[in-house]
Amino acid sequence: MARNSNTMNMQFENHTLQRYSEVNLLSTDGRIGSKRYFLYSVLLPFILFWSFASIAGVLVHMGSVATLTSYAVLGLAIMAMFFILVRLTIQRCHDFNKSGWLAVLALIPFANIVFALIPGTNGLNQYGEVPEPANKLTNILFYVLVTVLLALVTFLVYQLLNGELLHAAIDKIISF
Repeated sequence: MARNSNTMNMQFENHTLQRYSEVNLLSTDGRIGSKRYFLYSVLLPFILFWSFASIAGVLVHMGSVATLTSYAVLGLAIMAMFFILVRLTIQRCHDFNKSGWLAVLALIPFANIVFALIPGTNGLNQYGEVPEPANKLTNILFYVLVTVLLALVTFLVYQLLNGELLHAAIDKIISF
């Protein structure tokens, strides 16, 4: 009886233990879930770009050579943003069992929203294990980010419909 009980416990443990695909920002291997993908694809490039932009802003005030360096720093920031975005999108494509070449579409503005909405493959696929589920912090940040983006879009649409944004843009163009 003890041997049979141990066998049942081992089978239960093996059945309940789920292996997850690790998320590696610098790799094209593995899979990434939709919430984590959307969060990372919006926040990481934003943080990276503005960090480099602040360095470039300081360099601009240091002379002509530093101004050229600041342009190089901004160029590096943009390349790093695209590098991370493409890597994340390749992992996202792997999650819904498609080739990473589909990640070229990530260069289209707002395409990451579409990639985030496509459901992933349940279980193991040809690109690896299921991605780790979003933890509590990731879920909170995801919903805060979605709320902020929706509020921003709503505000911009409201301003555009009232004509204030349009009039301000026309005034800027005319006064230039």
